[in-house]
Amino acid sequence: MSRSTLIARVKAALGAHGAEAARAQAVAARLADPPHPPRPAFARLAGGEREARFTACLEGQGATVVQVTSRADIPAAIEKLLGPPAPGASLPCGEDQGRARDVPAARRGEKLRLVIGDDERLVALPWPSTTAPARWSPDQTLGDGTAALTHAWGAAAETGTLILTSSAASPASLAFLPELHIVALARANIAASFEDAFARLQAGIARGRFPRAVNLVSSPSRTSDIGGLSVRGAHGPRRLAVILYG
Repeated sequence: MSRSTLIARVKAALGAHGAEAARAQAVAARLADPPHPPRPAFARLAGGEREARFTACLEGQGATVVQVTSRADIPAAIEKLLGPPAPGASLPCGEDQGRARDVPAARRGEKLRLVIGDDERLVALPWPSTTAPARWSPDQTLGDGTAALTHAWGAAAETGTLILTSSAASPASLAFLPELHIVALARANIAASFEDAFARLQAGIARGRFPRAVNLVSSPSRTSDIGGLSVRGAHGPRRLAVILYG
C-alpha cells in the first residue's frame, strides 16, 4: 500500500478532507500553545524549597555548595575552595588510586591556580592578591593544579542540574578540563523544572544567537567502568563547587 493511499484511507475514516476550518484552527491553536506535560511535585517548588531541593541534589552527587550573600562575597568563598582539604578530610573515592604523579593537587597539599574567561562580572570582583584569577586563553593547559571559575546561565532544581552556555565569558573548556570547576550562580536563576529552565533560556536568547554549546552538569565527573571502582576526574573535573549568591 502506498503512502498516499494509506493517508487517503485515514482521512476518509476521520471524515477529513483538509478544508475544515474548525480542524485547521484546532491544529494551529495546539501548535501555538501546546499542552504542558504533568510534572512531579519536586519540579514545581518555589522559594526556599526550590533552593533546598537544588542544593540537596548537588550535594548528594558529591558537589560542594557554598552560600554567600552577594556576588562581592565570591572571592572570600573561593579562597577556601582553592586550598588543600582540612587535616583528616578525605577526598572522593578513587582519587588516590593512581600513580604518584596522577594524584590531584588538593591531595598533595598544594593551592590551585585560578583561571577565568572574559567575564567582566568576575574581573570586577574585589580579589585579594593571593586569589586573583588569571585570564585563560586556549593555548594554556588546564588540568591538575588548576581551578576554573565560570558563571552558570541557570539551573534546574528538580535534579540539581547546572545549565552552562558556552561563550568567551564562559568557555566550555573551563567546565571540563580543570581539576576543580567553580560555578557562580545567582539564586534568581534557579528554575524549578527543566521545562521552566529551557523556557527561560529560549526567551533570554530570542534576540541573539544561540550559544555554540549548552551543557548540563549535575555532579563532578565520575566513572565506574573499570573494576566497578568509582573514580572521579576521568571525563571532567574531579571536584565541582557551586557558589550561590544574590
